[in-house]
Amino acid sequence: MCPLLFAQQQITVGADEWINYTGENGNGIYFQLLKKIYPDEKINFKIQPLKQSIADFNAHKLDIIVGVYKNELPKALFPQWYIDTEYPVLAFYDKKHINIKHLSDLIKLKPAWSSWFKFTKFLPFEKKTLVVDSIVSGFDALKQQQADIFIEYAYTVPEKISDNVAAIEILPAQHVYAAFQYNQLGRKLAKIFDLKMLELRSNGELAKLYGNEYQHSDLANYVEDKQKIIIYANSVSLLHRKNLEDKKDLTGKTLRFIFNLFNHYQIEFKSFNNMAQMYQPNLADNICFSDLIENDVRAKNFYISKPLSLFLGQKLYSAKPLLVAEPINIQQLLQNNKQLRIGTVSGRSYGKQLDKMLTQVNRNRLIQSPVNIHTLFKQLNQQRFNLVIEYALFQQSYAPTEPNKKLYRYDIAGADDYILGHMMCTKSAIGQKFIKDFDQLLTKFYRSAYFFNAQYQRVLPENKAKFIQYFNQNF
Repeated sequence: MCPLLFAQQQITVGADEWINYTGENGNGIYFQLLKKIYPDEKINFKIQPLKQSIADFNAHKLDIIVGVYKNELPKALFPQWYIDTEYPVLAFYDKKHINIKHLSDLIKLKPAWSSWFKFTKFLPFEKKTLVVDSIVSGFDALKQQQADIFIEYAYTVPEKISDNVAAIEILPAQHVYAAFQYNQLGRKLAKIFDLKMLELRSNGELAKLYGNEYQHSDLANYVEDKQKIIIYANSVSLLHRKNLEDKKDLTGKTLRFIFNLFNHYQIEFKSFNNMAQMYQPNLADNICFSDLIENDVRAKNFYISKPLSLFLGQKLYSAKPLLVAEPINIQQLLQNNKQLRIGTVSGRSYGKQLDKMLTQVNRNRLIQSPVNIHTLFKQLNQQRFNLVIEYALFQQSYAPTEPNKKLYRYDIAGADDYILGHMMCTKSAIGQKFIKDFDQLLTKFYRSAYFFNAQYQRVLPENKAKFIQYFNQNF
């Protein structure tokens, strides 16, 4: 099959140079593995900086790129099998000079990292980075107080470091992949990759090839027959394969990293267009809904995970100024202004306090709108209703951009100070197990700077102090 498939086809493989893994002339574990999977005389190995390899892959100059995270190439085709498991990223600091109690403490600290890495997207910081040319220089920078923290992968750190040096996790261990182009050839290559990886593990070739690194690779634990889980979500990056650097898309950024370590599940994402679909009878055993607020009705119908996200309390938005004092009593506002209507999303929870308030409002004053936030604000602009309850982030993202239009924001009396989002799955044996496994991985991410930063990035500047306060209380 393989010789016929590639008789007239040369495969171009790109990768950064990693000692023992990728080297010139097809040397290294990863390249040797590809030689076992595909006809070696037809593979062209291209060593260059990872950033350039990613650019070439996006420009369709490479058929395969090796050693990447799923979030780095949102438009690539990834096989079921990963190629390895990366070591965690750690932040080292000198306990004599620095005291880190919360992940938010990293914001004020000056980071250092090696010139061949860039960890900007993994942690929050305000000070200019010190770039060093070696690991020794990084630890020297801590000793000489030229930097407060030194960021590095765990496997590169010397066995003996000062007893005064401690570390916190920036990013947990992650699976890395060989990625393929999303075309006919790429689909064939990915299919062969999965079939051959299973064969090589079964006959012991994988263990022999990886040697001492086989156990850490986690390839021995890869599960072929995965349980399928369907997750309904609103996340743009999960549903439409959008670049995960979108700061508004907290759910996509966090879930991609968490699900990257799920060996036993095949995750499929579907669009969440109507909240009411949560309460349909006879939901399949493998259905889940992401990033939702817990309430009494949902607690009766679903297994609910630990908190996945934190949003600051919601506000009341109006296309015209409201001549009332803040915080606004919603029920009183509507009683005194008969022309006002609130646009609400069918089946949505606004938090325990706001949900209770809205049950006391005449249903004719609450206009149902689709779950899509763009549509919600579009209908507000078209005056289908006058008011909207939303988070500050969404208001900033979807507010009208015309110079003559403006949204007015008001505090709501009695509203929750913050809202926690959760994963929710049907009450079945599958749903219960998935939530249990999800919680175990989620707990690991609680201790990582990436989990904090993914949420901190999307908070408006004036709200950052409050967000830190509530985040530290809950996580």
